[in-house]
Amino acid sequence: NAEVPEQMITENYITPPELFYIRHHHPVPYLTEEDVKNYHVKFDLTQYGGKEIEISLADLKKLKKVEVVTTLQCSGNRRSGYNDVKKTSGTSWGQGAVSTAKWGGARLKDVLELAGLDDPFAAEDEGLEYVRFESLDGMKSSITIDKAMNPYGDCILAYEMNGETLPRDHGFPVRLIVPGYSAVRNVKWVSKVELSKYEAEGPWQRGLNYKTLPPSVTDAKSVDIEKMPSMMVGSIFSGITNLDFGKHINASTAKSYKAGDSIMVKAGGWAWAGGGRNIVRVDLTGDNGETWTTAEIQQGGDQKFGRAWAWVFWSCELPATIQDDGTVHVHSKALDHAFNVQPEHCRHTWNIRGLGNNSWHSKHMKVN
Repeated sequence: NAEVPEQMITENYITPPELFYIRHHHPVPYLTEEDVKNYHVKFDLTQYGGKEIEISLADLKKLKKVEVVTTLQCSGNRRSGYNDVKKTSGTSWGQGAVSTAKWGGARLKDVLELAGLDDPFAAEDEGLEYVRFESLDGMKSSITIDKAMNPYGDCILAYEMNGETLPRDHGFPVRLIVPGYSAVRNVKWVSKVELSKYEAEGPWQRGLNYKTLPPSVTDAKSVDIEKMPSMMVGSIFSGITNLDFGKHINASTAKSYKAGDSIMVKAGGWAWAGGGRNIVRVDLTGDNGETWTTAEIQQGGDQKFGRAWAWVFWSCELPATIQDDGTVHVHSKALDHAFNVQPEHCRHTWNIRGLGNNSWHSKHMKVN
């Protein structure tokens, strides 16, 4: 696993594949030339009254190609912040387990129709509410049929990333892209797709791995995991990647500042909301919430309403109060078009798995 260095997250709106964060549950599948030549995805629609059929990469490429720019974020991004409150389980990510790419491939809706799903409403009436996916590495996940078949949901089976063939680390030959959802639902190395009455089996959908338990629960054995929903649609997040004093301070003037003084700083970063919810604004404070300054959206602010699958980049100049230790503390919080807003502190949302830390993001910098 590998995250993007903080200062490099916002260097490119579309993250280069070599910088895109990496999160694997198992070793990356190795495919020989013969494996790639014979690669296919098995579609099982038998519960719908259909058949089991195999669809090859060549078959996918015969369908209309679409491209979707979407942000993927590991559900455990910023888990290290939770660990500062109380230890959790899992990789202690900073804020770098988030990236954005332009994915190219066939609409999932078109592929399911090719496989024989001609009436999703009839399927749902029969209780077939889920489309389940299995990876070559054994990982299993599922999404609801309404997301899978929604022509405006923009789910695709991707075979390209940023205009090039998918790299192995990011799902070659084919991966699922589910815009607006937690990255774990974007299954890599897809080998099987199945219509079902039930969610996918296994720890990534039904088990503890991606379930956010209450802050009071420190032993997962004390709750009924089956009654807890898995992480699906993303919440709302922001991060500060750059912080400097710009022209407001230099080596000679730095010594004249003391604790309690206010100084102008310049911050830059990103924000993203799940479910296609557009970012309305990003607010920053340099005095622990006493005053707020609204950032200027630099990129990504022109996405379609309700289909804002990718992040925005922002910048902001604001006053910050110098602390007793000679540092300034700057915090960011984003709002989406449902006016969801980030909570002030992650102790309010702490959970034993360390999932979904979307508290104010903070960055400190020393004046001298």
